[in-house]
Amino acid sequence: MATFTIYLLRESIKSADEAVVAEVVRHVVAEGDSVYGTLFVKERPRRPPKWASLFEPFVESSKLGFVQSSAAVFIVPVKDRLFALTFGHGRFILKQDAFEERFGLLTTLNSVKPDALRSIDKRTFVDDQNSRVQTSQAAAAMAFGVDIERDLIRGIVGYPESPELGRRLAGADALTVSMDANVADFKRMLRRYLKAFQSDTYKELFPWVDQVRQLNSKGPVVAALNDLLVEQLKLAWVSDGRVDGCWLAVPDIIDWANVHGFKFTKKVSEGTSSDLHLPGLVQAYPDQVPTIEFLRASYAMSVDEEDRPIDQWPVYRCIHCEVEKDGKSFVLSAGHWFEVDKGFVESVDTYIANIPKYPRPLPIYNHADEGAYNEAVVAEGHGHWCLMDKKNIKVGGVYDKVEFCDIYGDKEILHVKHYGSSNVLGHLFNQGLVSGELLKSHKDYVNLANVKLDVAHKLDQGEGVPRDVSGYTVVFGVISQSEKPELHLPFFAKVVLKGVCSKLKDWGYGAVMLAKIDCDRDHVVTKRVRARKPRNKRRTSEVA
Repeated sequence: MATFTIYLLRESIKSADEAVVAEVVRHVVAEGDSVYGTLFVKERPRRPPKWASLFEPFVESSKLGFVQSSAAVFIVPVKDRLFALTFGHGRFILKQDAFEERFGLLTTLNSVKPDALRSIDKRTFVDDQNSRVQTSQAAAAMAFGVDIERDLIRGIVGYPESPELGRRLAGADALTVSMDANVADFKRMLRRYLKAFQSDTYKELFPWVDQVRQLNSKGPVVAALNDLLVEQLKLAWVSDGRVDGCWLAVPDIIDWANVHGFKFTKKVSEGTSSDLHLPGLVQAYPDQVPTIEFLRASYAMSVDEEDRPIDQWPVYRCIHCEVEKDGKSFVLSAGHWFEVDKGFVESVDTYIANIPKYPRPLPIYNHADEGAYNEAVVAEGHGHWCLMDKKNIKVGGVYDKVEFCDIYGDKEILHVKHYGSSNVLGHLFNQGLVSGELLKSHKDYVNLANVKLDVAHKLDQGEGVPRDVSGYTVVFGVISQSEKPELHLPFFAKVVLKGVCSKLKDWGYGAVMLAKIDCDRDHVVTKRVRARKPRNKRRTSEVA
């Protein structure tokens, strides 16, 4: 029994030599008139093991032995397509943009029994967390805790329906298969995998797999999308940074209490803006022709009152872009391009459009940070609101310390956060979810919250858990500098919000609402420039 790692080369690759890097030795593998394929081998010299340097003062390295790694790719033509079987470190002989994305994943999904999965690699595309879930025995996908709206499936291991396909299949971009085979068997074996890859069977059994897929950053689709992004940004450079479908957002959760502003260079003369936005980037580099290289090599940064950087991120990672190309929907989020099923986009957008808007007017934001804004809302509410921002409740267990909310009043639970990336806003929505779950089901939560609430805003204890929460409204307030009346959330933030709203409603909450908190126009456009300290004139000493 041998294990083979197989890639399907792109249709645009017509010869084996196009798929490999330079400096490899080429061997045609044939038997009589039968040509099986071309073997490419990269020679690697012998060297002492890495740990040998520890003992160099005491023992000659030549006495500690040598190691030598191997790297080979065997490229096999099958039905006008080319397959690459890699051996050792052979993956690095292949060019990064030479192979089909998800070949192994789709081949595996089309070949395995739906209840015969052993392992799933998934990535939560909002939190950017990768995980592998395994079971002790074969199971269906839902047994692995897959969230079909929030999880990106990267790889699957399972048992195939037909023994001719191998004993076990593992699929991601490559297909890894365990089976008995020799060189003469490869073409017959690869024809089966090509047929499985081209099948649509998986769409019936695993329809959620195509909802979102991350694209290969080195692939031709991403190259075309980056070209489209550059064209969009060129429009921004001639329109004071205003362009539809493309904007900047803080990519990570930050401590707004320490952030004085944002900038793109370390020049004092640039000044600081109250938030990240495209106009600020254009103003910082007015003569720049935008390119992908520029976006990856330039940084956005948060700074303190002395203009000292606190956090910094490549500009490319701060860009959120949503475009359509060739009838397909694509999203750039946190530096990665995703292809999103149009039906999924429409269902999410429809759901979010039906979330009611908070009817009570909230003050305009022109404050130093979220904390100052929350205090102002309470002060201007004339007793309607109670401040709960930064008043952590020690619940214990997996939640440890949580915030009930930022502001509470008359059974309205208001959570407030600055606009940001899907990761940032996803954190806001999940805070509301955790608070909502505890209020519904945690026995001591009301007592713990009441310790922090003032007398006029104490919660009713109720008659035990689960509590009746039908009288409560959960409100998510997002501070946005956009001048548009509607709050435009990044796509993956909308996915999180959809899931959070569904759960809160399932738990019986009376309503879940969105509130767009507008910013004062002068606060948005005014750049704060730190005053230069006067230079001390250098004294000259007299020479006697």
